Amino acid sequence: MVGTTQLEKGSPRQKGLVTSHEHYLNVSYSAKSWLLTTDHKRIGLLYLISISMFFVLGGIYAMLIRLELMTPRADVMTGDMYNRVFTMHGFIMIFFFLVPSIPATMGNFLLPMMIGAKDLAFPRLNLASWYVYSIGGIFTVAVLALGGVDTGWTFYTPYSSTYSNSYVIFAAVGAFFSGFSSIFTGINFIVTIHKMRAPGLSWFRLPLFVWAHYATSII
Repeated sequence: MVGTTQLEKGSPRQKGLVTSHEHYLNVSYSAKSWLLTTDHKRIGLLYLISISMFFVLGGIYAMLIRLELMTPRADVMTGDMYNRVFTMHGFIMIFFFLVPSIPATMGNFLLPMMIGAKDLAFPRLNLASWYVYSIGGIFTVAVLALGGVDTGWTFYTPYSSTYSNSYVIFAAVGAFFSGFSSIFTGINFIVTIHKMRAPGLSWFRLPLFVWAHYATSII
């Protein structure tokens, strides 16, 4: 009969194994499925949401700095408060936006698909890296709630030792957690590129995007 299609006997769709329009976003909508996922695309989106939140927070600090610099006088905040806002702006933008932004979001989402892999080599380590990043973010938010630090985002001594408060330790711990998250992601990328490339995809056929992430992961 014209206009009809007969399913092949024993096909996956006939057995109910394949559902139409099912992908990584609608496979499950529960919070648990997102928080315990090992899908590299979902983890990339989790990173995107977290990093975007820190970008907005760092941007708010940047606007406060620019407002204060509009006039020579201290109109918006005191000198001590300016130093704290300046420090937290740099700290958040470097450790929680600039360093993880491209590898953790675009790298997680695109790299496996660009080399023909189903996922990263260590999916659970990939999820753990996001949790480690989030823990570092919690330490950072705690520093903000306690009043912040005024040492500058580089934490040079003696500003971070003799002439600062004890909250520098919390900020340093947050930076370490963010760094370890990047290390976990880098290890995952290196092993994935080495061991999970599609057949026939030699090193000289790798896209430049993959080469860039491979180089930064080694660094």
